[in-house]
Formats: sequence, structure tokens, C-alpha cells
Amino acid sequence: MNKNLHIFICIFFSFTGLLSYGQKGDAENIDFSEETLMPVPDKNVSLNPDRIPSLKINYHKLKQYFNNFEPAYIENGSILFNDLYQNELDIDINSVTFSLKSKDSMIKLDLPISPESSQKLFVLNEKKYLDYYGGKDFMAAKINSYNALKFYDDKQIYSKKHYQLWDWKSLNHPPVRNLKYPLDFYDAHKKAIDYDTIQSLFFNPDIHRMIDKNTNSNLTFGNKLELLLNGDAYQKKLELIRNAQSSILISVMSYYKDSSSLFMTNELIKKANEGVQVYLIVEKVWTKLLMKKGMRPFKKSNVVVIYADDLLNNKKHHTALFHNKIFVFDDKVAIVGGQNIIDSDNISSGYNHQSRDSDLLIEGPAVTDIAHSFIDLLEDYHYEKKSETTQIAYIESFQRQMNDRYQFELENNLRGEAIYKDKLLNKNSRLDGVCRFVIQGPRTDRFAVSKAMISYFKYAQNSIDITSGKIKIDMDNKFEVNAYEGWSKRVWNELFSAAEDGIDINIINNGVDGGYGELSNYLKRKSLTNHHNKFIAKYYPRIAEKLDVKAAKRNYPALVYLQQKQNIDTWMYFQYMHSKTFMIDRFIVSVGSYNLDNWSADKSHEAILICQDKELAKTFEYQYTLDKVNSTPVILKNK
Repeated sequence: MNKNLHIFICIFFSFTGLLSYGQKGDAENIDFSEETLMPVPDKNVSLNPDRIPSLKINYHKLKQYFNNFEPAYIENGSILFNDLYQNELDIDINSVTFSLKSKDSMIKLDLPISPESSQKLFVLNEKKYLDYYGGKDFMAAKINSYNALKFYDDKQIYSKKHYQLWDWKSLNHPPVRNLKYPLDFYDAHKKAIDYDTIQSLFFNPDIHRMIDKNTNSNLTFGNKLELLLNGDAYQKKLELIRNAQSSILISVMSYYKDSSSLFMTNELIKKANEGVQVYLIVEKVWTKLLMKKGMRPFKKSNVVVIYADDLLNNKKHHTALFHNKIFVFDDKVAIVGGQNIIDSDNISSGYNHQSRDSDLLIEGPAVTDIAHSFIDLLEDYHYEKKSETTQIAYIESFQRQMNDRYQFELENNLRGEAIYKDKLLNKNSRLDGVCRFVIQGPRTDRFAVSKAMISYFKYAQNSIDITSGKIKIDMDNKFEVNAYEGWSKRVWNELFSAAEDGIDINIINNGVDGGYGELSNYLKRKSLTNHHNKFIAKYYPRIAEKLDVKAAKRNYPALVYLQQKQNIDTWMYFQYMHSKTFMIDRFIVSVGSYNLDNWSADKSHEAILICQDKELAKTFEYQYTLDKVNSTPVILKNK
């Protein structure tokens, strides 16, 4: 592991007292009230009839427990053990033990393996869950189930009705991996729709012309799209790197030195040595402070590394965090989204206690806009100072090529407002890869993405579904004008206005399970992959637990504030939700780097793709519904 980071963690957490936090017991054994959190003994069999504080059980005892308790919605799953990197492990289930702790009603598998191995041992019967808790759909049943529980603000958890596996986190059931029934079984608002008969303001050419003007972007048509989730995005990026013939252009905030990023680094250096032009833009401050080692292998390579230094610019209108996540391969394929180059994203399944994240791959005329924007970034950061003569010549040639292609696309009815009427009023083209790319930064329009968000929220007619890694709301009018320009408040006000007009809004964010994000993910990951190190195995999970509670306490008031609003429901994903997406009226999907917080709205470089596409909408809506199923609700008793 990174020795310096290990030392830093030891010193920092010793100083802050977080190491001593865990010395009273395991991280999972926060001192909850037994009276309120202990499960009621089951009718048929009890794991712990004498309420012993801690004991060991085997798989057969655990299976007997779940097979016999009421309500009977937890059923036997599969026995398949893997490590965190999905390598299969040869483990006899009869040799496995589980630790049961009565204070927090948790059962933890006594093996340093992938959390999914534990999760898959049992599965949820959704119909039985719905029958038991009642409601118009599964999500209503889930709300009913949590409504009967107590929420502890100090620990940011709900009480429990029965013992459950630790790897389910805050869920009161095993995580669901696939939706077995139609979407409206889970969410009554998601009845099947006929995309050909949709009536929408987003088919109005004048509205899109207005958005063009506000955001300095335009619609492109006939793009091909693929939603990339979690670690699948990393694998696709590796594939595209290996297949690149001329250029690889990458901009990310974080490029951390770990196993997956080092593998990508080697692939990038290899392609650069083969003559492919490779440019990498990273955020300067955080890279120099925490990720410097990730850049070292590039120093003796042909990869050009550029540091975005806007965060150090003390001018009011130029200070900005470089938060873009953009990839362009040759001149044909681009990826825009929320994922950094870090194990937390790269090895994630969305279930293994790492990040839940999203990217969007695109082929078509929108790639021209994305490539143009990347060239602008290179020029903004004076790429020529880091480049050889041949590299400069290539970028200049590439820019001319993109200019020519832009004109070709205009002439061939692939972009531009002149064809909006024909394309948007035609049911065969209005939901076929219709996309706009919007980017903001201090050297262009630093609020372009915020303006796009406001425009799309303004013209929503039915629903807005959102995931956001961070949420910040000016609940008490405390944001200073000299620090922020007020665009965050404008975005939120537009959302609130939509809710007041009857638009159904759902927001999936983070509770204690998401907690402190990448830092907690790192600690959890290291505790599994370095379990032979006694310090790491003992203290890292405890520190992560403490950090998660601390982060959740900061986040929860905003979720409660939103939940109090009519027609807004907030949810907490059972892993770290890092994805930054929204869906309007079930057919417009946006994927990018923009969070619903003041930094994204007022200060950061951000980029998003917003698309009207039938197949993308179907894929996204399925995944969003699955994410809600694997989230816990923010409960207000008398909403």
C-alpha cells in the first residue's frame, strides 16, 4: 500500500481521536440501545435467545434462522465466494463462521472477501415483502417498513426488526441485483409508456433554441449511446485505449495511484510509445497533495500531463475546481461522466462497498463538440509548453479536422437549429440519439451547466429523477455573495418550483452507508486486501465507520429539508453514491460531473451530456429503479 498515506492516516486519526474510537469494540458494534435495536425473538427459531452480546454461528444455523422467521421474505441464495477483484475462491461453506453481535443486530461473515459473497447467500422475495408491509408498490412497502422503525440521529441508522447481515448495510433485506417484475411493480409511476405518443415541451424547437443561447451548446442528432456503470466504465476505457490509433485525450479530477490506475497508466504509456498522441489533464492541487505518485510513471514517457491550476487563482471569477471527466478516443468515441481514475470507481460493482457511479459513451456528431472543448482546455492551459513539435502539429491538425467535421455535420443535417423543427417533430428522429454537450469553466461560461439544469427542470412536465454524489442547500441563506454567485440557489429554486407544480421528484444521495466517500472506500478496501496487517485489519474499519457517521450527520439535514417538500422524496443508497445524473419525464437523460451543490453550480469546471434517446431512457430508468430499491428512505412521520 502507499506507505506515506498509511503514515498520514495513522498520525491524522491518532491526533483527531478516531483511532481510540474503536478500542471499545468492533466498528460494527456501536453502543446502541439493546432495548430498541435488539430484534424480537422469532416464533420458530432464534439465533440468540439468551441475548448473548457476541457469539459465533455457522451457515446452517443462519440459513435456518432466515428460513423460519416471520416475515418470510428472505430466501436462500447462492454460495459463491470471490475476493474484492472478483477472483473465485475455493472455500467450503461448512468451514465458514459468522460473528453475531446483539447490540447492533448484525451478523458479519468472518472472511476478508468481497461483500457480494455475503450478500448473495440470501435473496429478497419482493412480492412477499410487498404483501407483508403493504402499499401500492414495492417502494411504498419499503417506506411502510421503515416507518415502523426508529431513526437514531446520533448514529444515522434505523432500528432493526431482526438480525441481518452486515453487508446489507442499512437495507432491511438482501440487496436486489436484478428486477424480476415490470417497473411499475416497484414504482407505480413507472407504467410502460408509448414513446411515439409522448407530448412534451422538449419537442418544441424554440425551447431548444433558447437553451442553445443560454448554454452555448446545440443539439446533435443520430448519436449512438451506451450507459456505463461502475467498473464496467473502466473496462470500456481500457478497451478503447488499447484500440486507439491516433489520439487519447483524458481529463479527470483524480488520478490516484492504485492497482487499477497503474494498469491504465501502463496501457497509456504503451500507446504513447507506439506513436498515439496521449494528453492527460488533472486537477493540480489535489494531485500534488495526494496523488503525486500517480503522475510519476508519466515523467519519462511520451504522455503529456497538464495540471489545471484554477483552484489557485485568487481572482473572484477565475477560482475553480477542475472537476471534468472527459475521454476522447481518436476522433470517434467519447465518454463523459462522473468517474475518476481510482479503485473506488474502477473495481466497483455498485455492491462491493465502493462507489456507485455512471458514465455515458457516445459515438456521433456530439463527439465533435466534446473534442472541440478538449482542445479549448489544452489551449487554456498552454499545452504547447509541455509538448514536442510533432505533438503541437498533431493538435493543430486535429483542430482543423474537427472544424471541417463540424461544417460537414451542419451540411448533412446532423446538428444545428436549422433542422430542429424537422427532427424534433418527427417521432422517428426526436428520440434517436438527440444530444447536447454542455461544459462550463472560468475561461468560457462558468455557469453554463447550471443554466442547462435550470432550463431542463423548468420545462419538466411529469417527473425528475436525480442521483447526486453531493448535496448542498442554502437552507438558512448563509452562502456569501462574494464566495458564490447564487447559481446553486437558482437551481434548487427551479426544482422547488417544479415540485410545487406537481412534478414528482426523487433524489438518491448518501446516508451513513455512503458516508465519507472515497476515503471510507479506501479504508474498507484496504481492510479486505491487507487483512494480515493487524493494524489495518483492526483500525481501518473502525475509522471508516466513524467517518461515515460524521459525513452522514452533515448530509442528513439537507435530505430532511428536501423530504419536507411536497412531491420530493429523498433516498440514501446502500453504498457510496457518486453518480451525477438526472432524468426528465422518463425520456431525457443527463450524465456528467455536476453535483447538486454550490461548488458545481458556482465554482467548478463541469461537463454533462443531455440526451433524448429511447433506448438510453429505458436502460437508465431500469437502473434508477434498481438503485431506489437498494436505498433506504428518509422518513417523515407526518409528511
